[in-house]
Amino acid sequence: MSDALKKRKSKVLRSEMGTPEVKRGRGEGDQDVRVYSEEVELDGRDPEEDYQQYKLTCEALAQLMNDIQELKANGAKDGCAEVEQKRMQSCIHFMSLKKLNRLAHMRLKRGRDQTHEGKQRVDVLHLQLQNLLYEVMHLQKEISKCLEFKSKHEEIDLVSVDEFYQEAPPEVSRTPLTKDDTHQLTLARLDWELEQRKRLAEQYKESLSSKEKIQKGIEVKKEHLSSLQPGLNAIMQASLPVQEYLSMPFEQTQRQTEIARHLPTSLYVLLVQASAYGQACDKSLSVSISGDVDEAKALSKPPEDSQDDDSGDSDAEEEQEKTKRRRPTTGGQLDDKRREMLKRHPLSLCLDLRCKGTHTHTFYSSSFCVSASHR
Repeated sequence: MSDALKKRKSKVLRSEMGTPEVKRGRGEGDQDVRVYSEEVELDGRDPEEDYQQYKLTCEALAQLMNDIQELKANGAKDGCAEVEQKRMQSCIHFMSLKKLNRLAHMRLKRGRDQTHEGKQRVDVLHLQLQNLLYEVMHLQKEISKCLEFKSKHEEIDLVSVDEFYQEAPPEVSRTPLTKDDTHQLTLARLDWELEQRKRLAEQYKESLSSKEKIQKGIEVKKEHLSSLQPGLNAIMQASLPVQEYLSMPFEQTQRQTEIARHLPTSLYVLLVQASAYGQACDKSLSVSISGDVDEAKALSKPPEDSQDDDSGDSDAEEEQEKTKRRRPTTGGQLDDKRREMLKRHPLSLCLDLRCKGTHTHTFYSSSFCVSASHR
């Protein structure tokens, strides 16, 4: 074979990464350079066909090995043409097996890469699904909160619908719109309630201002009246000789009037009538009050409730149990009431009657006791 034919002969190059292409270069002659890529070849090969080819190659290789063994057993030498031919065919089959092995490993690596990429896509989609489920759950919670929401306007005691349409102005009631729409009706009633509250708040402020003015006036009058009390006391002290000369004991009468408020009803009526009779008809009759004023004040006060609110129920239950265990007789109750009614009042009424001559009759009258003495 000449050199020119060798140059024109195509050369086959192997490259693991790349695409099959034809490169043309300029040199001593035209030369076609072909680049071989097993990855590109792998795309066009069927795994099932490779498997069948692998099985056939293994069988052919096993057959060649048997043939070589038989030839050597029959006395053939290593360098004979038939053994060398079998050996060359075995090498070709070994090269085919290596190629199939590389293709299988490349196919396995590609499958693993594709599986990894598929897992990554599945993970991304799963993460998106989890996010969407979380958003759905959040939206469901918000919807539940909205459905369970109780507005403050439900706690407001609004006017009735009839009263609202009667009192509210047309621009607030908007009858054509609110008659068929409950939501608009509620909004209109809330607007009317707001206007009424604003008006009442203004009235309240005006009432507070007028109240403050009245309180200031009352304080001024109180200060004025309190300033008059020392002057009146001084005038009363200065007028004591005049009162004694004119037989007009104003101070004594005032003290007696304050004490008379603690008298029982019967003695108070007797005091008023006797005093009026003595002043109008008979100057020889005088009336005075004697006794313990503090004890009378304590007696006239209403009884305080000694039971606390917290222990009221328990005390009532104990009282009921005591009543069940021991019921007083009717006679005992009547005796207690009688003793209470006949109890002597701490204040007594003294009536002094001066007759002609040197004799004076004095009568002491208590709540239910009358005595007389002669001097």
